[in-house]
Amino acid sequence: MKNLKDTVLFIILALNLNSCDNLEGLNEDTKAYLTPVPEALMTSAQEKYAVFLNSASVNSNNFRLYVQQWSEIAYPEESRYEMAARSLGNANWVALYRDVLKDLVDAKNKIANIPTIDVKATAEKQNKIAIIEIQIVQAYQALVDLYGNVPYFEALNPNVLLPKYDDGLTIYKDLGTRLTTAIGKLDPTNKSFGKADLIYGGDVSKWKKYGNSIQIRLGMQLSDVDAVLAKNLVESAYNSGAMTSNEDNAIFEYTSAEPHFNPNFESFKSRTDFAISDVFVEALEKLNDPRRDFYFDPASKKGGIYVGAAYGFKVDVATVSLFNPALKEINFKGDLFDYAETSFLLADAANRGWAVGTASTHYNNGITASMKYWGVPDAAIASYLAQPNVAFATATGSNAKERIAYQMWIAYYNRGFEAWTAYRRLDFPKLIAPSTAVPDAQNKVPVRMIYSHLAPSTNGANYAAASAAIGGDKMTTKLFWDKF
Repeated sequence: MKNLKDTVLFIILALNLNSCDNLEGLNEDTKAYLTPVPEALMTSAQEKYAVFLNSASVNSNNFRLYVQQWSEIAYPEESRYEMAARSLGNANWVALYRDVLKDLVDAKNKIANIPTIDVKATAEKQNKIAIIEIQIVQAYQALVDLYGNVPYFEALNPNVLLPKYDDGLTIYKDLGTRLTTAIGKLDPTNKSFGKADLIYGGDVSKWKKYGNSIQIRLGMQLSDVDAVLAKNLVESAYNSGAMTSNEDNAIFEYTSAEPHFNPNFESFKSRTDFAISDVFVEALEKLNDPRRDFYFDPASKKGGIYVGAAYGFKVDVATVSLFNPALKEINFKGDLFDYAETSFLLADAANRGWAVGTASTHYNNGITASMKYWGVPDAAIASYLAQPNVAFATATGSNAKERIAYQMWIAYYNRGFEAWTAYRRLDFPKLIAPSTAVPDAQNKVPVRMIYSHLAPSTNGANYAAASAAIGGDKMTTKLFWDKF
């Protein structure tokens, strides 16, 4: 029954990504109104996007495993890169198109059609549309970063039954234009969504910083593909004003009330499926990283030390250390984007000679922001930064790019999707596929999510064209921005 339901949903998405309104009862009990108001639609989209990023369900989000921060204990199939069996391509496709973009686009259209009676109302309306546009850009970037070519220009169009898949680079360039335009329309002197905005409570100035940080990430993804465009995007966003402290972090605050709680609470309240990976544990041990007691469960030490699970193999749960149980608390907050990420992206940009400050400053800011976010004391942060194997000039890695990438990998703990994206672009640390990896992995760590298993039968011609254009619908096919 579940497979049948998934098939039906994908067919509808593939034939017409805007046709979800035609399914009787599809959104039943998920919205507060029979005809949803735009605020409710955006609220729903924000929550669904947070679930996409923060869930650790093996049915959708295995990115913590792909970057070898975690490993599975008794059922290691996902640590061995089995994508097809759980239809991972379909799960993320539906989540982003149906649950996030569909609601955001509907909300934007509804707001655009609301008449305004004065200048103040017009400015508030413009802020709302710009904030939604920033979120639309973010969701489409995630789709491209997952699959490569995806439906974009014809997506969510009720008049197009079989949307074509657009070139990833072309999509990225258009997203850059849309994002710059949206940020330019934000007016912090006027209101926006208020409490309906579950990320910033309608604070337009915070959305401007968030938007600029997203633009920096978009630019850095293009850095090895179109350096001129990338430099312009990053420098303009930096000058416009991106995140400057953890106070600017885009955080989704889960509650203790069903169904708005941490998605990992329900999944793991009575299960122990994951251990910390031996690869990640050994890396932090070598650096004497004070985040260990915040990332990992101190009660699961063995003989006073953390013991990681052999990555990609079955292990005895009694012999390995686990992740910190705080991560599965009912109201553990979801990190969508933070100052640490902004800092490391700027460190990478500065290292390329772009006018965004110095690489060492941003590098130190990124480490500091990560540690403060997790609660590490100031004295421990200072000691860590002073270590020769951490200090920017001498840290782990043969060059500045690798040093930045290594600390990004550590700081992006529990942010699996962005950790995986950064790893794919920067190619460091040097992760090795386990000997138990599935044959489709070709002895490599995955660098792409495969398309939905339903794509060939629902939008076959366009699927085939997209697969050929990117070099094959395989987990080993590099995306356009993954050049090295």
